[in-house]
Amino acid sequence: MSYILYDIPCMAFRKIPAAAMIIPMFLSIIFNSLFPDFVNMGSLTTALFGKKAVVPLTGVVLFMAGTGLRLNEAPEALQRGGMLLLGKFAAGYVTGTIFGMIFGPAGVFGVSALAVYTALLSSNGSIYLAITAEYGEDIDLGAYSLLSLKDGPFLAMVALGASGATHIPLMSLFATIFPMLFGIVLGNLYPGVRNYFKGGSRLMIPFVGISIGSSINLGMMFSAGIGGVLLGVVAFIVGAIVLTGIDKLILRRPGYAGASLASVAGSAVATPTIIAEVVPELTDAAALASVQIAAAVIVTAILCPMWTAWVLKKWGAPQYSPEVEHS
Repeated sequence: MSYILYDIPCMAFRKIPAAAMIIPMFLSIIFNSLFPDFVNMGSLTTALFGKKAVVPLTGVVLFMAGTGLRLNEAPEALQRGGMLLLGKFAAGYVTGTIFGMIFGPAGVFGVSALAVYTALLSSNGSIYLAITAEYGEDIDLGAYSLLSLKDGPFLAMVALGASGATHIPLMSLFATIFPMLFGIVLGNLYPGVRNYFKGGSRLMIPFVGISIGSSINLGMMFSAGIGGVLLGVVAFIVGAIVLTGIDKLILRRPGYAGASLASVAGSAVATPTIIAEVVPELTDAAALASVQIAAAVIVTAILCPMWTAWVLKKWGAPQYSPEVEHS
């Protein structure tokens, strides 16, 4: 009986989209609203839980993720992942640039160009991996070696710089992706490194959430709510149309892999803060964008699986049988 009672909150935790990031972040937001100066007491507390901890913690996450990426994937897997990654970037870049041209950097309904770029240039990897592992094939999993590049702030920084929305120095772009590149090199030179850090990036995600929450209060959350929902709906619609279309029309595949990428990554919540470290004038917009992206994560984590289920029923998949209900 005690085991069942213990497992109830664990099951609830697993059912919340991007729970490892979202729950610690919201708890941190509540704590910061009640005790706004607590994490600024100094020493290890501020270093680990303060808002500036987002940058080094995210660097560690990217390094660990990089150690698991293999360079010897089959050409077909790299082609599939590269095409979907290119489509993801094109969709996010075009949408963000048009949004910025019409509404300016400040945006509309409180949603800034920074938030649009960040949301549309990321995807929830857990949704993709869960769907392709159950219904797809090994090549789909191999394709994630390239798709993992969307998990960090790199694509958003490239898009912001290329669009002219802000100036991103080339050295800053390289510095952003270097931890992952370093991890890739070590992981491929020494397979033991890959095994050592396997799953380590997941352990760091809650700390990233806590650090983000320490720079946000409840007042900011209420003002960002509707904007976050709209951001999630836009990110889903653009991703669903473009990525499913690429999977079907260009890759000549059933479409489930592209459909499963029509979401916003939980790790994207940290991206505005990281970009603001490079471009200080975006600091104010970054705090609000983080809250909006957190809402978009939840919205797309609901809509994306529903869309993918429709795509599976419509066009099938290697391991999908319409006669069998999958839970």
